[in-house]
Amino acid sequence: MTAINTPVLILGGGVAGLSASLELARRGVPSLLAEKGSRLGGRVRDFCCKATQACVHCGACRLGDLLAEAATRPQAAYHTRSLAGSASYDDGVWQVELLPQPEDAEDDALATPLTAKTTVKARAVILAVGYEPFDPSRKTRFGYGRVPGVMTALELEAMLGQGVLLGDDGQAPQSVAFIQCVGSRDQSLGNLYCSRVCCGFALDMAGLIMAGWPETEVTFFHMDVQGYGPSWEEALPHMREEINFVRVMPGEVSVGSSGPKVCFAGPDGQPQSQEFGLVVLSQGLTPPLSAGALTEIFGLERNQDGFLGQNKRLCHTGAPGVFVAGAAQGPRGIVESIDHAACAAAAAMELVLRGGKAAAHG
Repeated sequence: MTAINTPVLILGGGVAGLSASLELARRGVPSLLAEKGSRLGGRVRDFCCKATQACVHCGACRLGDLLAEAATRPQAAYHTRSLAGSASYDDGVWQVELLPQPEDAEDDALATPLTAKTTVKARAVILAVGYEPFDPSRKTRFGYGRVPGVMTALELEAMLGQGVLLGDDGQAPQSVAFIQCVGSRDQSLGNLYCSRVCCGFALDMAGLIMAGWPETEVTFFHMDVQGYGPSWEEALPHMREEINFVRVMPGEVSVGSSGPKVCFAGPDGQPQSQEFGLVVLSQGLTPPLSAGALTEIFGLERNQDGFLGQNKRLCHTGAPGVFVAGAAQGPRGIVESIDHAACAAAAAMELVLRGGKAAAHG
């Protein structure tokens, strides 16, 4: 078994984990980042630029900047195919056992794949394990997986990243509908929180569609519209001129004669329906799949929404010397996850430089 000593261990190699490692490296604090997959970058690796005439500050390009800087920072070490299996805490030091994982893609050139069980000793641990997109098949009324032409926002993202927009018939659709809040703000699921990033994400993709396929009409079904970005107040009125905003949650999506049919209540409260070439479900963000295991391994607390960390505390987890960064603590976009990771890195660095034991509250 291999043994490694490092001031800070970071679990998770998405933008939050990378940002935390770089924040520490800039200040001369070494760290070891462990990513369970074969590549660094997390989900952002699959996101495309949403700019049309100008940058919309989606943050997708930030990953390239992080990876480029990571290649120049020898204080930060990166291991892929590495999963935390157990942990123990004694005298201000965490001892974490990392287990090698099978290859799931071509290995990242920046990182070293873990090939043997490894014990890491660290004074601080940062959990940057991201989030899990809501599974829209759980909301059966929206037809995902059974109604042709219904897809998720992440699937549309991948399609637009390839420079194409195709309906179920293989042609560019004449109309696209976005349905917001699929899996969040939903009492029946117990997910009462707003996922915060979905409105901006969907509207940025709507902008790409209108720029690349100007004949395609876009409809936006929503409860309300969450503001985002520095130019939001100026952008929204222009969007309302080009997009059909419908403030209602559809009741059902079914098979229509020429595409998925969306049924919803009209302004007078009477049921009505409309067919679209594509229906896009904006999935909410849910706690990471590893939340349960990490809670048990490190003795963490979970906040009121089930994410890692304590209520009303920015990056603390309730476990001594363990901090949380990015969307693992709650729904966040790319840029906000990068900023939040800086807070977690600062807390970890303070603990390391203090050289003492962490308080019981983290």
